Amino acid sequence: MQLNARQQSILAKISGTEFISVESLSQHFNMATQTIRRDITKLCDLGLARRHHGGVGQLPSAENLSFGSRRVINARAKQLIGKRIAALIPENASVALGIGTTVEAVAKQLMNKKGLKIITNNLTVASLFFQSSDIEVMLSGGMLRPLDQDMVGDQTVQFFNSYYVDYAIVGVGSLDIARGLMDFDMDNVAITQSILNNSAHKILAVDESKWNKKAFAKVAPFSTIDKVFTDQLPDALICNQLKALQVDIIACAQEI
Repeated sequence: MQLNARQQSILAKISGTEFISVESLSQHFNMATQTIRRDITKLCDLGLARRHHGGVGQLPSAENLSFGSRRVINARAKQLIGKRIAALIPENASVALGIGTTVEAVAKQLMNKKGLKIITNNLTVASLFFQSSDIEVMLSGGMLRPLDQDMVGDQTVQFFNSYYVDYAIVGVGSLDIARGLMDFDMDNVAITQSILNNSAHKILAVDESKWNKKAFAKVAPFSTIDKVFTDQLPDALICNQLKALQVDIIACAQEI
């Protein structure tokens, strides 16, 4: 299920906010309160927001969303990020693809590449390549997380530790300029660390909403990453700090 532009804007406005009233949203968008309530109902039904009396707010800060819910957030931005990263990956490269919907968007853009060797714990990513005779896919073992459509656990970490790839493409739950890459649970952390530790080129694929989320588990400092692909650049202070760490940040919003 896709969100329209207004619903995406409502999500952006409630990010980092405990409560916004229906009335203020109605005035901001110049729409009837009934229309705004329908938008809120859709966001809450998809598990993207929390309803309050007379308004709406973000979900609790430490609560991650299901894979299906995350997929509809900033879908166009993720597509643009995927296209730009795929253009960077040469044919016949080995690529580790981690957890998340932005990584899935990258995988969709890699499907026409020839000779790739893909290693992943992401079931959705693996399924995309099943019909391609030009791409070799190795899927990890581990414990299945049905809601996230991936595999986690010690077996998954050992799987990634068994390879060294040309490119690692990962996403994370949130970004903090002081603490670096963050996530919502230690399973995600261990897997992402393993992928990054066993790759020549480290690529982070994230949309701008990750700067407004809070997660408690540390993944890695920004200095670990070679390139950050996003839809919109963060503020100038953050960009300058990333540049000082020799991290390239590429905005993909204008890519076709």
